[in-house]
Amino acid sequence: MASKVKNLKGLEKELTISFDSKEIEPTIETKLIELSKTLDLKGFRKGKVPMNVVKGKYYEQCFNESLSEHIEQNYIKVVIDEKLNPVAPPKISMEESKDKNIYTFKAVIEVMPEIELKNIEKIKLEKPVLRVKKEDLEKAVDKIAEQYKDWNIVDRESKVGDRVKADFKGTINGEEFENNKADDFLIEIGSKQLIPGFEEGLEGVKAGEQKNLDITFPDDYQDQKLASQPVNFEIQVKEVLESKISEIDEEFVKKLGIEDGKVESLHSKIEEGMQKDAETLVDSHLKKNVISELSKSQKFEIPKSLVNEEIHRMDKETNPNGDVEISHEDMEKLYSKEAEERVKAGLLLREIINAEKFTLSKEAIDSWIDTISRGQGNREEIEKYYLNNEEAKKNMESVILENLAIKWVVSNASVTEKDYSFDDLVELR
Repeated sequence: MASKVKNLKGLEKELTISFDSKEIEPTIETKLIELSKTLDLKGFRKGKVPMNVVKGKYYEQCFNESLSEHIEQNYIKVVIDEKLNPVAPPKISMEESKDKNIYTFKAVIEVMPEIELKNIEKIKLEKPVLRVKKEDLEKAVDKIAEQYKDWNIVDRESKVGDRVKADFKGTINGEEFENNKADDFLIEIGSKQLIPGFEEGLEGVKAGEQKNLDITFPDDYQDQKLASQPVNFEIQVKEVLESKISEIDEEFVKKLGIEDGKVESLHSKIEEGMQKDAETLVDSHLKKNVISELSKSQKFEIPKSLVNEEIHRMDKETNPNGDVEISHEDMEKLYSKEAEERVKAGLLLREIINAEKFTLSKEAIDSWIDTISRGQGNREEIEKYYLNNEEAKKNMESVILENLAIKWVVSNASVTEKDYSFDDLVELR
């Protein structure tokens, strides 16, 4: 076997590999013999077909299979000998040879870039720190009280903040459509939960009134069949209800599960929850910033084949059922920048994981499962899912190792802390 490696553009390399045709003859012979043992041809007993007949019918098939196997074997040998690290399977093409006893093929590959992590200590990161003030806790209690407000029927015209109980039926050009009607439906005016014009159209109505609304489904409505369509709603108003916010007293606090009924105990419980949620919010914010700043600080060529894979993966994420037909050129326009960033970040994090020899521990797995199952009350089910489902387990391990790499960058970078209220932390998402 003879080989030659030629550098092409970027990370591409061209391997030219030649080998003697005699190398594949034993493989062809072995395949023909194995085939003859089970061959069942008309006029012959099973497994007793003469070899000249077997060769006459199946030589070309066995030759092609043997040639493919030897191309693969010789390609792998050159890759190992030359210490190459291909990103994806090679593009193989056979070459014409002056010597009919020599087979020559070319394999075009793209290799992984050489990554040398530099100047990590010069990366500047801001780490949010939760500072909880008394007014934050009071505000949180007010929000809870808002959620537990009572609704009372009133005999007056409706206004913003009220609820209206109504029956309604919608038609488009006089025709009904799916999910077009409801009875005893509660509409909170000003909540902006319904399509524009519906809630606004119910301001100033009283119980017993009928209302006709002509409005239009928004262009980005979730059901594309209805998007941008003009619609008429016939509405029968049954009740107008106003809200009364619960008083924050001992009875209300006990209703929230605080046994001693003290507001101070409720504040402590809320702050504890804020601190736990803040850990996740801060980790998420740091991860996003670490990836961004790390990518900016490290310069190397990104494999095009990995970017193309990521582009198609992103298209699958946004268009899982293939409902929207899109060309590769349009995919590139839509996703190439983000795909390059994702690939670069993945390569950098993998480099850190390998360089620092990070491994998975039971403690790291338990901690991760604790975090994602927090507040769901089904930790055992979640743990079983991730440990018994091979694909989920692989994803979990990947995320945990990435998180270890992120923490390594944070511990080696230049980090400044900045105080945040809980609401401001939530806005960082």
